[in-house]
Amino acid sequence: MCLKKAGIRGMMLLMMTTSLWGCSRPEENKGDTPVTDVALADIEKAVAAVYGDNYIPNTEYDVSAIESEFGVKQDWYENAIAKGPMISTQVDTFVGIEAKKDHAQEVEDALQAYRKRLLDDTMQYPMNLIKIQASQVVRYGNYVFFLMLGEVSMEDMERGDQAALEAAQAENQKAVDAVEEMLYE
Repeated sequence: MCLKKAGIRGMMLLMMTTSLWGCSRPEENKGDTPVTDVALADIEKAVAAVYGDNYIPNTEYDVSAIESEFGVKQDWYENAIAKGPMISTQVDTFVGIEAKKDHAQEVEDALQAYRKRLLDDTMQYPMNLIKIQASQVVRYGNYVFFLMLGEVSMEDMERGDQAALEAAQAENQKAVDAVEEMLYE
């Protein structure tokens, strides 16, 4: 019982010290502005290609689910793609929103609030908790993304919480890099 409490305390401490990871915006890339005619479907395909067979999000959220799950109202965006796993024990999620003019901040705030809810949920599987901590909300102009993707191996988990978190962050960063590559050709 003491070991379980210590494990929970350790995970909570790790969560508190790393929760800011997904809150930061990437620097404006080279001072450029994002390409505005890139389809979200093309961005999602590019992200999926990075992971190949390890790309788990295969269930699409509809308009009402985007609002109820992520807090993003339909009148805030032009286009949206939101996909999650079919199996509830997985958490891999791709959300891409092309916000309407003057609504990008609202979309970003809603996705940050969603991420915070996930971080505050102490009933997550340990491997999923690491992936949640590594998740990111990133914004490029009117494009806003919530990215929680990649594989964390049992070997990474066995090396300890910090090693597992670093592996999850590196895996999730692949999605961020793919998005940037599409938006800043």
